[in-house]
Amino acid sequence: MSLDPRVKLLILVLINVVVFASPDLATEWLCMGVIAALLAWMGCWRQLVYGLLFYAGMMGALYLCGLTDNFLTAFMSMMIICFRKVIPTVFFASGLIATTKVGDLVSAMQSLRIPKVIVIPFTVTLRFFPTAKEEFAAIRDAARLRGLRFSMERTLVPMMMRCANIAEELSAASVTRGIESTRKRTSMRELRLGASDLGVAVVFSALTVFAVMGGLPLLMGGVPLLHA
Repeated sequence: MSLDPRVKLLILVLINVVVFASPDLATEWLCMGVIAALLAWMGCWRQLVYGLLFYAGMMGALYLCGLTDNFLTAFMSMMIICFRKVIPTVFFASGLIATTKVGDLVSAMQSLRIPKVIVIPFTVTLRFFPTAKEEFAAIRDAARLRGLRFSMERTLVPMMMRCANIAEELSAASVTRGIESTRKRTSMRELRLGASDLGVAVVFSALTVFAVMGGLPLLMGGVPLLHA
């Protein structure tokens, strides 16, 4: 199953509001559970497993830091909490990228009248990372064929050179496709909102209102379940 790209962008914004507005961990876990259910419904099992494992690892590291009381563990706890707040957004964004074609996403952003100064860099960035991943794998395989071990010089330096070339090639390809044209772009696929799109949007909107109003502690008479 898939969702309209416009609904996915809306969910991405609402997740940020929920995570940073949630007063306790229980509400944040509820948000992670809803995102996990949505990714499972969309068939993003790889992103689902990796996201949950990474989040569990961050929570485990935060628990270990809480066992001791010194400046280093306090600093590490602060850093882990900052990263943890970003995980739900990245969690859903990984599924968004895996299930959305760049052309559909650009069409959705243009239908929302998002300025080109945002659309163009966003489009180039989405196309850059998959290509960079393939180049990194090619460099690693070439090093193995020559019997070379991993090192900064043998891997990262060629990767930096390739990234510069990839950025130039993607920019040239975007210009060739007329991304700088002032005329209204057309799309081969017509974006339409269905019942599933509206249902998912309502669920995340309700979750956002719930988090802003106080989250799960609101149901417990104002008593926080777990501190965020």
